[in-house]
Amino acid sequence: MPPAFDIGVTYDVTLHVATTGDDDSGDGSTGSPFATIDRAARDATPGTQILVGAGTYSGNIGLSDLNGSDGHPIAIVADGDVTLDAGGSGVGLAISELAWVVVEGFTIRGAGVHGMNIDDGGSYDTPAHHLVLRDLTIPGAGSGGNNDCIKMSGVDDFWVLGSDVSGCDTGEIIDMVGCHRGVISGNYFHDTVGTGVQAKGGSADTLIHGNRFERIPGRGVNAGGSTGLEYFRPLDAPHEAARIRIVANTFDTVGEMGGAPVAYTGCDGCEFVNNTVVDPGTWVVRILQESTDARFVPSRNGLFANNIIVLRTGVIRTFFNVGGGTAPETFTFANNLWQALDEGPGWTGPTYSDGIPPETGSLVQVDPQMVDRDGGNYRLMAGTPAEGAGSGPGFALPADFDGECYANPPTLGAFEIP
Repeated sequence: MPPAFDIGVTYDVTLHVATTGDDDSGDGSTGSPFATIDRAARDATPGTQILVGAGTYSGNIGLSDLNGSDGHPIAIVADGDVTLDAGGSGVGLAISELAWVVVEGFTIRGAGVHGMNIDDGGSYDTPAHHLVLRDLTIPGAGSGGNNDCIKMSGVDDFWVLGSDVSGCDTGEIIDMVGCHRGVISGNYFHDTVGTGVQAKGGSADTLIHGNRFERIPGRGVNAGGSTGLEYFRPLDAPHEAARIRIVANTFDTVGEMGGAPVAYTGCDGCEFVNNTVVDPGTWVVRILQESTDARFVPSRNGLFANNIIVLRTGVIRTFFNVGGGTAPETFTFANNLWQALDEGPGWTGPTYSDGIPPETGSLVQVDPQMVDRDGGNYRLMAGTPAEGAGSGPGFALPADFDGECYANPPTLGAFEIP
């Protein structure tokens, strides 16, 4: 796993914010703290940590040109239980044109639009870059529009880690437009009304790893999407997304309202590998093309391999949904384990049609022997037929869901055998 850039960093300056502080008379010291993050950010230089004391603060915080440097980031860190409450309007926390910034430990609630909005200020040639979002809790955002819990536009080299995000109103839990070289890992994404994670608008080279996706009625991960031509980063990107790698996640009850655990939507070379999928709804996989300008390559060269899929055929509509303008013949399905809980031992597995090549190396109607499937523990017991049944995906696998190395060949699903 690529480590976040702030690991091991020592800060040169600490500025304090407290509910008892004063922006006019305070100087940011422990004895004379500021009252707001906005005020502390005005004094922040590379190597500054802003510690925000326990309590509830007003949201609708807007910061711009917050620039740390390599080895000397600017960190905004909750020191205790800290809530940013937007009061039902605006954005909880917005940061524009940032570089080398860490935001950690906050609960963000009451946003009428996005919970967080991170962007490049509309300057597409100079993306925001080097961002860490860690240990955040966002229990909902939006008020009826296309609102996201975390919206990122034009952000490169980013990490979203260890956060609990849910209830995003009609939008996505994370919506990325033209974002590159990211790591989204160790998060709990759940109980929303639309899609989980979306990477579109020229987004590329992002690893979605070790997350729990639960009760998401739309697309668990939308690798691609539909973006207005003027919003692409870069503007001439020939794809909605490329090289999005979805590895070692769990998907539980995802896709029941016209969705699927994964949708390859105008995506070039995207991969869904070593995931565990339980009770998918509507479809298991979608291959779509929603942006049809002549410059765009078709959704192509996808990989779906080494996954465990436990489903009910009476719940899904079909296994695969292939839209027009795509290249399903370029996809590879390999070494997946399929178990249908409502079928007998003679079930022969999914039907490959609409140009999808038949799968190689599959295990069909085999019990993966999970520790406690009904209780949500999808780790595997010793002796599982999934052990060592995987294939090499063509890239170095990161750790499994629990941080353990995969064997060679790997066990199927999100968990390697201890």
